[in-house]
Amino acid sequence: MAFTLDDLKALTELLQDNLELRVALAEQILDEQVITRLMHQNERLRESFRRAVLTDELINLPQEFREFREEVNQRFDRVDQRLDKVEQAVGELRQELGETRQELRETRQEVGELRQELRETRQEVGELRQELGETRQELRETRQEVGELRQELGETRQEVGELRQELGETRQEVGELRQELGETRQEVGELRQDVKSLQDWRRGEEARRAGEDYERKIVRRAVRIFGVGESGSPKTHEHVYRQVVEWLMQGGVLDGDVPDEDDPLNADLIWWKGNHVAVAEISLKVDKYDVLRAKRRAEPLRQAGLEVMPVVIGMEWAHPETEQLANQEGVGWRVGNFVSDSLVAFRKASASE
Repeated sequence: MAFTLDDLKALTELLQDNLELRVALAEQILDEQVITRLMHQNERLRESFRRAVLTDELINLPQEFREFREEVNQRFDRVDQRLDKVEQAVGELRQELGETRQELRETRQEVGELRQELRETRQEVGELRQELGETRQELRETRQEVGELRQELGETRQEVGELRQELGETRQEVGELRQELGETRQEVGELRQDVKSLQDWRRGEEARRAGEDYERKIVRRAVRIFGVGESGSPKTHEHVYRQVVEWLMQGGVLDGDVPDEDDPLNADLIWWKGNHVAVAEISLKVDKYDVLRAKRRAEPLRQAGLEVMPVVIGMEWAHPETEQLANQEGVGWRVGNFVSDSLVAFRKASASE
């Protein structure tokens, strides 16, 4: 009498509540060919075999490696971006600072060495990827050899231990790479600081030269501001210097200890019509310090008996409230195309008044 599928189903129902008998029956009828076919036909059974045979570490290993690879790639991208910024900064310094060309070439060489180190690191990571690919191949072969897993389980665990050790070494290499990147960021920061210092120096130097050019221009055109009279800078015109010294001697204030900030001999411009004298401070942007300095430098000449008007001259006010301060302190001004009433009156005054 032949054994039919219905008989098998009936037998299954009889053994439903007896696990030991079902296991014994499976050991009798299952072989490698039957197990392989079941793995292909029954996805649920295949998943149960996989979880029974593989550990959670092996199951999660592909996902962990993908995350690790993504993190490494992102860090490499950020390193490349920072290196591009370093090259751009070096290019700008080459145009602006001829005196630092040698230092920039040395910096480029250091960046090249860093790139070489990064390329070598990428090569090492590529080799690690290849090793992990080989490990995946071994895992696929392990799935096909389910029947031999029990015997080779100990060896697989040993291989997993070695893989963990390799991953630990990889993490250590990544830590070293982070340290190198930190040092690179510090070098880039120092380079940017040097660039900023040089740029600040250049802007300061340009501002100083522009101020000096503007001061010379005002001295040459002073007659248009103050009217007919005698004038010049006591710092560059000898006759002006002698005249101021003579006024101070006649007034008995020459021997006093006057700070440089208050000394009329350090004024930018002295203009006089008889006893009417203007002491001027010249600046591209007139601020409160220019106003107060002009007033202090006019004071010794006032003490010498002269009629003195402190004046500030510039292209614009540094702050809107500076104009109000000048008016409060009695300081005349010519800023841009605007002139204070006191300076207009001085310009109209004659030497005999």
